Amino acid sequence: MQEQTLLQGIKEGDEEAFKALFFTYFEPLSFYANKYLGDIDSAQDVVQEVFTYLYENRENLLISESLKSFLYKSVGNRSLNILKHEAVKSRHHTAIKQDKPEADESDWVEYAELEARIHRLVDELPPECSRVFKMSRVEHLSNQEIADRLGISKRTVETHISKALRILRNALKIMIIEFFLENFH
Repeated sequence: MQEQTLLQGIKEGDEEAFKALFFTYFEPLSFYANKYLGDIDSAQDVVQEVFTYLYENRENLLISESLKSFLYKSVGNRSLNILKHEAVKSRHHTAIKQDKPEADESDWVEYAELEARIHRLVDELPPECSRVFKMSRVEHLSNQEIADRLGISKRTVETHISKALRILRNALKIMIIEFFLENFH
């Protein structure tokens, strides 16, 4: 099928058009993502995410370039986002190890408890705010990608993220005060 026919079929919910696109591009896109990530399982996950995004947003797709270019660009961007996230995580872990080389098991337990409290706080945010925040901080999507995916404005995404950060900052201040009261009274 030609790209325009495929794209039109996908927009109209034609499963055969989507299957044709998937079977045509899944393998080459997986190899492409693997060049970035060096892990075929992660690469295939990235490609699955792109196809999922394409399917979920099929009715509102605005693809200015060719469908093939859109797919490769999307896979490349998601792969780069994963690499950026891994680099940040690696730097963070290195910094932690350098600051406190003799971390004992109780430190890791406290860290896990803190992380669990933060996750609970995020889950307790207003539903749309929590969803946007997770897409930004967990899925590492750009504000524009989130806006496109949810059908909202980029400014609304920014507002949700700002609100989430404000709530989390206030909650963390309280946790720090509680920590000092428990440990230094």
